[in-house]
Amino acid sequence: MHPVDVDRQTEVSAAVPGSGRVVDEAVLRDLRRTFRGELLRPGDPGYDASRRVWNATVDRCPALIARCTGTVDVLTALRFSRREGLAVSVRGGGHSVGGHAVLDGGVMIDLSPMKGIRVDPEARRAWVQPGCLWSEVDRETQQFGLATTGGMVSHTGVSGLTLGGGQGWLARKHGYSCDNLVAADVVTADGEFVVADADRNPDLFWGIRGGGGNFGIVTSFQLRLHEVGPLVLRGQLFYAPEEALRALEGFREFAAGAPDEMTCTASVWTAGEEAHLPERAHGRPVVMLGYVFVGDVEVGERVAAPLRQIAKPLTELAGPVPYTVLQAQDDESQRHGLRRFWKSQYLWDLPDAALETFLGRGAVSPGEPSLGGVRLLSLGGAIARVGEDDTAMSHRNAAFDVMVSSTWTDPTEADRHMGWARRFHGTMAPFSRGVYINNLGSEGEERVRAAYGQTKYERLVALKHRYDPDNVFRHNQNIRPSSTRLPG
Repeated sequence: MHPVDVDRQTEVSAAVPGSGRVVDEAVLRDLRRTFRGELLRPGDPGYDASRRVWNATVDRCPALIARCTGTVDVLTALRFSRREGLAVSVRGGGHSVGGHAVLDGGVMIDLSPMKGIRVDPEARRAWVQPGCLWSEVDRETQQFGLATTGGMVSHTGVSGLTLGGGQGWLARKHGYSCDNLVAADVVTADGEFVVADADRNPDLFWGIRGGGGNFGIVTSFQLRLHEVGPLVLRGQLFYAPEEALRALEGFREFAAGAPDEMTCTASVWTAGEEAHLPERAHGRPVVMLGYVFVGDVEVGERVAAPLRQIAKPLTELAGPVPYTVLQAQDDESQRHGLRRFWKSQYLWDLPDAALETFLGRGAVSPGEPSLGGVRLLSLGGAIARVGEDDTAMSHRNAAFDVMVSSTWTDPTEADRHMGWARRFHGTMAPFSRGVYINNLGSEGEERVRAAYGQTKYERLVALKHRYDPDNVFRHNQNIRPSSTRLPG
């Protein structure tokens, strides 16, 4: 049995604009002489838009937002912040559920204006700046029939996803996003510029492949590309409760033997009035088995055939789609401006008891199943062929990632939605070990440790002490250095 994590996260209340440290005009005047991008203080046009992130529960107010146009701006903003004793956060796509990209009272180093992308189709490489979203990368690389692992929502940022690992539809075939990182330009905590790759600063290169933003600010990613698309196969099968257990049992067997090109998902939620579902399913629990095949579509159809014969679905949606359409299929449900909370964990197998718990959704009381849903994502393949110690990304032999998520708009509903997700997460905990760092909210040091395991976590602490002994980069899933000189 594993202990149930009970995090204490609540909705982040709105701060008073300008609360905390104020950057006065005289100091800002000096900064403007060397900073090429835009500098925003509370009350300036564009300030509120720049501080908003994907998760609407996050409402924090930096004293200054430094919208960088290039590496020199990043160096300038960081050196300024350290000289003035201001805390910093770093924003790329702003897509994390914890909203660590923005802080109260310090300097938010905003990389989102840095949108440059260069593709070399012959070398199968892309050079990507940290403000890019995956939709922007996919648009450039798919012109040449290429892609790299890039999440499952196209408005996710390249920077945060890659530094934290990078799950995606291509991961079982081509590895995580971080496995396709060839080199990176990095601004370190002491305000220096370095290159990290297999030969230059290899310890830093190891750490930024899964260790998040703890060791520096990456200003350019060199990514390995692969032949993908333009068409991939996507399928979804929907089942009523009476067929659900049989469908999940078949899913378990199918996923275990699926080729690397095939990624499988299973989810359960209470159906609304979705047009693709019959009316008798509305308001009832529904199980969906999904699959994506990123190889030859005709081969994928043959591979998927056994999954389609497991049980009788309510309905089925299947067929080839452009890779860019696949990447954007959940963009609307995952749009900006909604309040969000989720809990996640790895499953190393899927016993019958776990399937029954998955279907029970935490034995919720009547009326609560509509609060959210739960999703299983199959792992393995190329993910597991990278050595556990080769990168900071961990738990490579896990079989599934499970996520419990809830979304709402009314701030007064926060406790109800968060409570449901925590309870459901708790019922799955006996079957789990570890967690994907990019799926963590604000859950504390022990959960960060769980994302790496004790041995690797200690190695990351030592690396943090070397590159950031003062814990400058702490507004993230923080790995504290082994120094005693730590800020609060």
